[in-house]
Amino acid sequence: MALFLRMLEINYPLNFKIYTLLQVMEHLSKELEFLNELFSHVQSRGLMLLEANKDESNRIINYNGKPLINFLTNSYLALENDPRVKKAAIEGIDKYGLFSSVSRTYLSFDHYLEFEDKLEKIFGLPTLIINNVSIGHFAYLPLIVGQNDAIITDQFVHRSVKMAVQYLKGGGIYSEVVRHNQMNDLEKRIKVLSETYDKVWYFTDSVFSMQGGVAPFEDLEVLLNKYDKFNLYVDDAHGMSWIGENGKGYCFHKIAHHDKMYVISSLNKGFGATNAVMVCPNQKTKDLIHKLGLPIIFSSPTMHAGITAGSALADIHLSQEIYERQAMLNERIKFFKQKIRDFDIPMLSPNSHTPIGYIVLGSIEGTLQFGEIMQDKGFIMSVSSLPSVPIKHSGYRVSISLHQSMKDIENLCDNIAETMLGLEKKRVFNREIAFRNIRQSERKSELA
Repeated sequence: MALFLRMLEINYPLNFKIYTLLQVMEHLSKELEFLNELFSHVQSRGLMLLEANKDESNRIINYNGKPLINFLTNSYLALENDPRVKKAAIEGIDKYGLFSSVSRTYLSFDHYLEFEDKLEKIFGLPTLIINNVSIGHFAYLPLIVGQNDAIITDQFVHRSVKMAVQYLKGGGIYSEVVRHNQMNDLEKRIKVLSETYDKVWYFTDSVFSMQGGVAPFEDLEVLLNKYDKFNLYVDDAHGMSWIGENGKGYCFHKIAHHDKMYVISSLNKGFGATNAVMVCPNQKTKDLIHKLGLPIIFSSPTMHAGITAGSALADIHLSQEIYERQAMLNERIKFFKQKIRDFDIPMLSPNSHTPIGYIVLGSIEGTLQFGEIMQDKGFIMSVSSLPSVPIKHSGYRVSISLHQSMKDIENLCDNIAETMLGLEKKRVFNREIAFRNIRQSERKSELA
């Protein structure tokens, strides 16, 4: 296994010249073999695909009889266990049953419409609820992207968006990729593609789920205003609730509204319920998706409990309480990021004010040893390597939330620093190489 890991770090991704379909299939087969063996090894080390239980608060995950402080959860404002939310969910089941097996193309219940009305107050724009963000891309994108449009995706846009792009490519729509957040490169491609295509789309995350960084919305707004054919599609799954007026998210915190900006956001992370919300720039777009979005036509709506719980959460978002929770999380984020800088810990986007921190170890073996030691010390985080991040960025995502106390965060940082020093002495972790890899990946190309 050690030899396999070393070969993986040297040879992945496989540097084939691909000319034929047969070679493409061979490449994919070898890739899957690599990843399957890697995942199996990580699972054998007790760092993923775990079977565990948790306490009511979500603060503690119990694994192998050991309580671990939970730095996995993306429920940033810790709203999912609020008594009002649980009460509303129970009432939804009592009143409407578990779910109703009927497409929303034919029927929308009153409590669905009530929830969407509240979401429209939060966003100030037309909204449509769907089961989750991944399905939402397939409802949204085929209807707003035209046959003679071109798509540009950010290198690190969420994999669920990339899946939808592959679907669109299968229908003949052109797409390409630009390096992460490189606005000069993006503008050059907008100019070139605008000569041939009706619209040029840029698909990006608002808050990048692994890196913890953010999209450069100031530059994107400039491009939206400068180029008539330029349109923007944003996955704001990790930006919802913890920032913005009424918790409407990072994207709308930066660009209040634009006629050429289309947004989808998750309601099962910071928001605290289930489902996702498609935020449309106008009513015409909402009506189109409601009528013709394929996942809406061919699948049942979400369970009633998720709708009634979401409605109770929307009331919280429309009250002053949301700002109190945002302030408490803001304090934790600042404390965490400062401790990371004080300890000189390699982290992607250390100056981005988001509840996601990504600790870089670099080598796979160093990453696995780090996770094992941190679990022994009583902490659990999200291990990550291929295919979620480049292999040189193998490490851990740390999710900061109101489930953790300030003392929990302080103890985590102290133990991260101590563990890294120990791994440096064992020569399975090199801090200088980790920082160099981070610098190489974060070189920006801003608009002039």
